[in-house]
Amino acid sequence: MVLSVDSIWFVYVVSTLFGLLLAALLWKHRHRTGAIPLLGNVLSGTLWSASLAGLELVDRPSLVSLLNGAVFLGVGLATLTLLVFTLTYTGRERYVTRRTLAALSIQPALITVLAAVNPAGLFFETTETGVETGVLFWIHLGYSYLMLALVTAMIVGFLFRTRSLYRGQSAALLVGTLVAWVANGVFVVGYVDFDTSPIGFVVTSVLYTVAILRYRLTDIVPVARDRVVDTVSDAIFVIDERDRVIDANPVGRSLLSAYDASPIGKSIGSLFADAPKLLESYHDLTATVESDGRELGVDGTYYDVSVTPIDDDRDRYIGWLVIVRDITERKRNEVRLRRQNERLERFADVVSHDLRNPLNVADGYLDLAREGDDPEPYLDEVDESLDRMEAIIEDVLALARHGADVTDPEPVSIADLAETAWETVDTGGATLRVASDATVLADGDRVTRLFENLFRNAVEHGTTTPASNAQQDAVEHGSTSPDSLTVEVGAIDATEDDGETGFYVADDGRGLPDGADVFEDGYTTNADGTGFGLSIVRGIAAAHGWTATATESEAGGARFEFTGVEATPDADNEAAPSASDRPESATDTTSS
Repeated sequence: MVLSVDSIWFVYVVSTLFGLLLAALLWKHRHRTGAIPLLGNVLSGTLWSASLAGLELVDRPSLVSLLNGAVFLGVGLATLTLLVFTLTYTGRERYVTRRTLAALSIQPALITVLAAVNPAGLFFETTETGVETGVLFWIHLGYSYLMLALVTAMIVGFLFRTRSLYRGQSAALLVGTLVAWVANGVFVVGYVDFDTSPIGFVVTSVLYTVAILRYRLTDIVPVARDRVVDTVSDAIFVIDERDRVIDANPVGRSLLSAYDASPIGKSIGSLFADAPKLLESYHDLTATVESDGRELGVDGTYYDVSVTPIDDDRDRYIGWLVIVRDITERKRNEVRLRRQNERLERFADVVSHDLRNPLNVADGYLDLAREGDDPEPYLDEVDESLDRMEAIIEDVLALARHGADVTDPEPVSIADLAETAWETVDTGGATLRVASDATVLADGDRVTRLFENLFRNAVEHGTTTPASNAQQDAVEHGSTSPDSLTVEVGAIDATEDDGETGFYVADDGRGLPDGADVFEDGYTTNADGTGFGLSIVRGIAAAHGWTATATESEAGGARFEFTGVEATPDADNEAAPSASDRPESATDTTSS
């Protein structure tokens, strides 16, 4: 394509004037992030165009050399400022340091001097047929293309990884960058006989400016938004008016991956087709175009869900912003706090009632002892009251010590702990059968106490004949003696209890009272019992995060099950359904 000198000069002048107008517009918005390097790019392109326009009018060698230097100063600065702007836009502003800028400024300064001096014709050489470029020019061109390729790669990468909200901006930048490539390329390959590069850079600046004004590019600072959204610990979703998920941050995508590996573009109805409760909750939250929120529990995890309507520039509803925060730990803290408060209330009840009764009894017998001639019988009653108070105090302390959450469980053997506990309890002639040697994660000391209380309960409340004088508080509603009582400890396989593993303690005694909550604080079937034994058991289980239940054993006695127990990685849940089924694997221990 061949144009006249006047036409070429006119094109450069128009490009220069347009660049000045863009510069004025950008100066007006210079407070926005990235506007300053973009302003520098526009001014560099304007200098480039103005210098080329001047070269069309002058022929004095000194002026030509000066204008040649100005042309390549504009070229070098245009490349530099475009790179700086792209680094800022794509979130790499950490690389825009004084040292980096100083290093990048070497090439524009050097190329300006070389273009003006043109040593030994290495930059260009004038011949009868025109101007032939030299080796220094091609080195400069290679450097410029390298910078432009880097800019293009960063914008393309950002276009692919950015959220849909900013893709219009990224597309405008990409088109602008490609225009710069094309404008320079048609001149280098000789398609046109004048340098169209500055015109391309002006068009590039126009598209960048459109991105600023139309999409509020640098005011929104999309990369900053992306960083906040991508790094925040909450799940964030953007849902359109047709209930389709059109955007989500990494946490949100991970949350929805359980329902669909590629949730973007899917409707809420299809995502939660197999989760009707979640779908119902979503419809409840979005029933009205108002901000709302609620707490939801999903598979043992708790979330705080807030829903805010999204409006466009005309205040028309166009979708929802949904923020989901995991509050499971907060809920656990609330449960722990509630449990602590309940323990405090129990302590208050014990101090005000349970301890007051034996204290009043002891006080009364002391008065009788002072008034009577033979104080010995009364002192025996006082001693029993003091023993009663000591037992209550020990149980209260056990509730306090064993009720705190277990924070550092270790692998322990159920069989070893059961046998250790059996040796510390006066079980008379009862027999312990250990039907499993499963290993679980637990606090060994507390689980030992759990077994001790269960064994003591089995002997004292599962037989009619006490094993020792300390067992006179046994409840007599059966006919089993401690010599014939068998207590079995075994593992619960995952197939036995809705997929949950655990262990059990069962006996063949008289069983549990009908309709009674044996875990209730203070519950006992004997007036002399403290009623805290099984309450301590439940507290120890809760401290581990286990579920404790009481039911009837296969032999008609009591069976206490503990589920939600975490087995160690090397444990194979070696459960035995009963000792009678696997007598060769069970261990019998008989107290004498």
